[in-house]
Amino acid sequence: MKQLLFAVPLVMAASAGAAQDVLFRSGEHEDFTRLVATLPSPDTDWTVSRDGRFYTIKIDGDRVNLRTNTIFDKIPRDRLANIVANDAAGELELELACACRVVSIPYDERYVIFDIRDDLPLPQNDDIPQIPLSFGEAVAVEKPQRQFRFSAIEAAKPAPVKLAETTPKEDYSHLLAFENYVERNAQVQVLRGDLIKQVDRAANQNLLQAQTPQSDNGLVGNPVKMAETLVVPQSSSDHVPPQAAIGQDLNIVAYNVLDEVGRDIAALLSGQVAAGRCLPDSAVDISSWSGEGSFVQELARLRQEVVGEFDRTNEAALLELAQLYVHYTFGAEALQILELLPNTGENNILSAMAYIMDGHTPPTDNPAFTKQGHCAGNTALWAALSGETLVGESSIKGTLDALHKMPRHLRDYLGPKVSNRLVAQGETEAATLVLNAIERANPKPDVNFDFAQATLDAELGHTEEATETLVEIASQNSDIATTAVIELIETHVKQGLPPTAETVSLVGALAVEHKTGAMGPPLRRAHAMARMLEHEFIPAFKIIDDIETRDGTDAAAKVRSQLVLAMLEHADDFEVISWSIQEQLATPGKISADAALKLAQKTFEMGFLGETKRLMQAAQTVIPSDEKRLLKARVALADALPKRVEAELMGLETPAADRLRARARALAGDHAGAAQLLAALGARSEAETEAWLDGDLASLMASENEVLRRASTHLMPPEEAAETAPSTDRVTEGMLARNRALLEGAAESRNVLGDLLNLHSLSEPSS
Repeated sequence: MKQLLFAVPLVMAASAGAAQDVLFRSGEHEDFTRLVATLPSPDTDWTVSRDGRFYTIKIDGDRVNLRTNTIFDKIPRDRLANIVANDAAGELELELACACRVVSIPYDERYVIFDIRDDLPLPQNDDIPQIPLSFGEAVAVEKPQRQFRFSAIEAAKPAPVKLAETTPKEDYSHLLAFENYVERNAQVQVLRGDLIKQVDRAANQNLLQAQTPQSDNGLVGNPVKMAETLVVPQSSSDHVPPQAAIGQDLNIVAYNVLDEVGRDIAALLSGQVAAGRCLPDSAVDISSWSGEGSFVQELARLRQEVVGEFDRTNEAALLELAQLYVHYTFGAEALQILELLPNTGENNILSAMAYIMDGHTPPTDNPAFTKQGHCAGNTALWAALSGETLVGESSIKGTLDALHKMPRHLRDYLGPKVSNRLVAQGETEAATLVLNAIERANPKPDVNFDFAQATLDAELGHTEEATETLVEIASQNSDIATTAVIELIETHVKQGLPPTAETVSLVGALAVEHKTGAMGPPLRRAHAMARMLEHEFIPAFKIIDDIETRDGTDAAAKVRSQLVLAMLEHADDFEVISWSIQEQLATPGKISADAALKLAQKTFEMGFLGETKRLMQAAQTVIPSDEKRLLKARVALADALPKRVEAELMGLETPAADRLRARARALAGDHAGAAQLLAALGARSEAETEAWLDGDLASLMASENEVLRRASTHLMPPEEAAETAPSTDRVTEGMLARNRALLEGAAESRNVLGDLLNLHSLSEPSS
C-alpha cells in the first residue's frame, strides 16, 4: 500500500511535465510547398528567423515535441531540402534547396501555415504603379503620405485628399480585358474591400504594429488604439512587403497577403490582369460573336465595313471580323486579321483563343490565360484549353457549364479537346460528362470524338477498347491519325506490352515522313519507345542519336533514360555493361540522375567499380538521395575506406545503413562496435563472429552456437583452485592428477579446434 501511495505523486509529476506535441503536416503545390503546424494552445507564441537559406521556427514552451516524421511523405525535396528538430529548444530548422522564402500565415488561432515560395523578383515595369498604403486616389506629393484606418467601418469612408493640379487624370478606356472604366473601378473596389478585411483580421491576430501618429502628419481623425501586446518584428525581411521599406514614417507594417493584394490593385490600375483575379466572362464570350445573320452574311457585312471614309481602316470592324473567325473555328484567318490591329490586352486574349482553335498552345509571350485555372465560367474553359490546371470544383463545373452554353458546332469541335485536357488532369468523371453530352446531341461524332474516347478509356483502364479504337484511327487517312499512332505507343508503354510489327513499321515510316515537321519530335520518341518495347535496344539507341541531333540533348536524355531502365529490366549483364561503355552512358547529361543511379547499382553488383564511380558522377544532384548515399558507402567499402563509409552514412538511420556501418567498423578493427550494431539488427550469428574476433569470450558463453559456446568455455581463464589439505602421498597423487588433467585438456582442446576448423572450413576453388 505504501508503494502505491508513493507511485501516485510520481505519475502526477510525469503527467505535469509531459511534452506538448506540435504536429507539422505538409502539402505540395505548383508554386509553393506548404507546412502546417498545430500549436498546443491558442496562446502559444512562435517566431520565424532567417540565416541565408536556413529558416528557424521557434515554438515557445517548456517542453515541446516537434513531430516532423511525416513531412517528406507527401512532398519532394525540391524546395525543402532537410529539417532538423530540436525538441529541447523548441526549434525547427528548415534547410531550403532553392532560392525561396518562407511566408508565415496564422490560421484559426491554433494553426500556423508556413509557405515555401519561389523568391521571384518584383516586376521592374515602370508602367505598374506602386500602390501606397493610402487607398485614396494616388497623387504626386513631395513626401509620401500614408492614409490608413484600423477599422473596416471607418476605412469605408475614405478621407478627402487634395488632388495635385498638375497631375492629369489617367485614361483607362483602353486597358486589358475591361470594357469600361466603371467595371474596372468596381474590381478595384472589390480588391480594396478584400484588403480591408485582411487588415482587420490581421489586427485581431496581432499581426499589425501601429505607430502613434504625430499631430502634424496630415492624418484625419483620431488614431484607433491597438492591442497593447504588439507583434515582435521578425528577424527576416521576407515577411515585410516591399511597400513597407519606403519611407520612415509608416503607420503600418503588413505581413502575409497584403502586399500581394496591393500588387493586384496596381496591376488592375495599369490595365493588366491581376494574379489573384479572373478575366470577365465578357472578354471570352465566344457565343456572342456570331452576329445576327449567317456566316456568309456577317462576313460580307464586315468586309464592307473594314475600309471606311478616306480609305481609313476601321479597327472596330477588324476586331469584330477576327471574333467572327474565332467563333467559326478559323484560327489562322483570325491571326492574320489581328496582325493589322494594335497589340492591346483585348487583342492578346483573342489571339490566344485563335491559337487554341488551331490546336496549338498560345505562345509564351502571350500570357492571357496564365494563372486563370482557379476561375469559373468561360475563363476556366479557355484556361483549360490553354494548358492551365483547373483548381477547385468551381472551375470544373464552370468549364462544363461554359461548354454546354456554346453552339453545337463549338461543342463538337472544342468538346474533345476539353475532354483530353480533363483526362490529363485526372478529372475522368468530368471528361465522361463532356463526351456523353456530345454523343447525345450528335449520334455520329467525328474522329476527334473517337480519339478523346480512346484517351478516356486508356485512363480508366479499358486498355483493350482504347487500343482497338486507336488502331482504327491510325489506319484512317485523317489529320489525327498521326496523333493516334503516338497515343497508341504511349498506351503500350503504360501496359508494358510490345506493339504489333505493323504498328512499329507504321510509326517508323511516319517518323521519316514528318522528320522536319512539327510532328517529328513526338514521332521519333514514339519510334524509340516502340523499339524499346520490342527489346530491340540497338536500333533504339540509334533513333535516340537522331533525336539528339534534331531535337536537342534534353529530349534525347529523357528517352534514353527510359531505354536504360528497360535495358536493366530485360537485358542480360553482358549487354548492360557493353552498352553502358559503348554508348558512354556515364557522360554527364546522357541520362537522368535516377537512371544513372540504377545503372550504377547494376554495374556495382557486376563488379565494375570504375564504371560505377563514373556513373555516380553522372548522377550528381543538389540533394543526394538515401539510395545514392548507400551506394557511395558500398563503393567506399569496396575501396577499403571505412572512415569514408561512416561519413557517407552520417545521419542516415536505416537497417541497410547500420549493416554497412558494421562492416566498416569491422574493417577498421572495431569488432566490438560491429558486434553491437549487428546484434541490434538481429543478425546474431554475424554478431557472435565479430565478438569472437574481438575476443569477447564472456558474451559467447550463452551462444546458441555450440561450437562457439564450448570454445569460449574452454578458453576462459580458470579460477584459482582452492588449496588442498596436505597428505602423505601428496607428491605422487598431485603428479598423477596433473598429468590426467593435461591429457584430458589436450583432448578437449583438439576437439574444440577441430570443431572450429569445421565451422570455418574453406570451400575448394572451382576449376
